Amino acid sequence: MTISIYSRYYRSTLLDIDGRVSLAQRWVPPPPSYPDSLLHVIVGGETLDLLARRYYGREDLWYRIADANPGRFPLDWQAGETVVIPPIRVATRTPRG
Repeated sequence: MTISIYSRYYRSTLLDIDGRVSLAQRWVPPPPSYPDSLLHVIVGGETLDLLARRYYGREDLWYRIADANPGRFPLDWQAGETVVIPPIRVATRTPRG
């Protein structure tokens, strides 16, 4: 696998996993658990932006739901699976600088 010098993956570590070349991924710590998080069972056709609109009133906060469910690709969720919805106070929190 050749990575262009213009790629954001340039200088990333390459791994050979079962004969396939892959990019090494950084370890991401698990998100904190909040006792007031909700559990939502996906029904057919629901997407993260729809869930964010339902629970937060803002579609642009979909990534907060994705962050609360690490290790799962958001487009692969299927009906019947449970998703953690962090509380609104966490979803709208901004970093302090």
